[in-house]
Amino acid sequence: MSMSRADEQPGELLVIRPGAIGDTLLTFPVLSALRAASPSASLTLVGNARVLPLARWLGVADAVEDYADLGWSALFAAGGLDQAGLGARLRRAERVVCWLADPEGLVERNLREAGVSAATVRPGRPPAGTHLHATSYLAQTLGLAFDLAKAESCRYRLPSAVLEQEPPLFSEAPLVIHPGSGSAAKCWPASHFAAVVRWAWARDWPVLVLAGPADHEQLAALVRVLPTPPPDRIKVLIDLPLLRVAAQIQRARCYLGNDSGLSHLAGLLGVPTVALFGPTDPAVWRPLGPAVVTVRSQPLDQLAVEVVVQHIEQLARTPTEDFWG
Repeated sequence: MSMSRADEQPGELLVIRPGAIGDTLLTFPVLSALRAASPSASLTLVGNARVLPLARWLGVADAVEDYADLGWSALFAAGGLDQAGLGARLRRAERVVCWLADPEGLVERNLREAGVSAATVRPGRPPAGTHLHATSYLAQTLGLAFDLAKAESCRYRLPSAVLEQEPPLFSEAPLVIHPGSGSAAKCWPASHFAAVVRWAWARDWPVLVLAGPADHEQLAALVRVLPTPPPDRIKVLIDLPLLRVAAQIQRARCYLGNDSGLSHLAGLLGVPTVALFGPTDPAVWRPLGPAVVTVRSQPLDQLAVEVVVQHIEQLARTPTEDFWG
C-alpha cells in the first residue's frame, strides 16, 4: 500500500523496521536517503533495541523507539489502531513506513481504516529467489532514487564522544574476529578461525574476538583449539552493548566474520572487512561499505584459510585512522 499526502508541511518520518541486527543495519543507507529527500522532516526509527543507540549516534535517526514495547503490537490489533490508542500517534506522522511481514494485510487495513493517509507497508526483505540487494529492495519500496554503488562507497563513523567512553584495548589496531552468526550453518569452522588467529600472532598483530548471546558455542569451540597466546595479543568481549562493540570495531586493522550483524556493522563503519558466506547469497545480503570483500564457498567449511588470510593481508595494509578516537 502506498499513498501520498502532498499539501502538508513536512513533519515526522516514522519508520517501523523490526528484525535482527544485520537486517536493521541494511536499512541505514535507505534511511539516510529518505532523510535527504525530506531534509526538513525528522525521522523516528522503531526497531531492534540493540541497534537503536547506533542509529542515533551515526546520525541515521533523530529519535528511536523499541519495537518490542507492547504498544506497537497494536499494528496487528483485530479491533483497529484507534481502539488500541495508536491511531492518533500514526496520523501525526508525515509518512509511515512499515517494513514487516503482513501476509494477511492486517497492518495495511488498520492503517487505512485509521486514516493514516501516507503509508507504505512492505515485507522487510526481498522476495525469495531475487538477486536484488536487500538495501536496493527497501529503497524501491519507497520509490527513492538510490544508487547502491554510491551507498557502498560511503561510511558511517562514531563521533569522538562515543570513542572516548570506550578506550582502546591494545596499543595498536587489532584484527577483529567474530566467529559466530545467527545460524550454525553460516559459521566458518572454529579451527579455521583459530588458524587465522595464529597467522595474525605470527605477524605480532593483536586479536580481538567478539561474541554475542548467540555465539557462545562458537566462541567456546574457538578457545578450545587455540594455543597459549603471546602476552597481550588477544582479548575477548562477550555480550557487550552494540554501541561499545562498534567503538572497538571502528578501531580495527581489519575485521573477519561470517554473514552476521557485526559484519554489516564493520562494513558500514568503513573498516576493512572480510565477510564469509556459505548458504546465504552475498548478492542479496553482503555488507555494504567502501572496503568490504565477500568470499563465498558452498559448503563453507571448504573455504581455505589461505584464501581468507590473503584478503585480510591485502585489506589491512592501511591502518585505521580512528584508532585513538
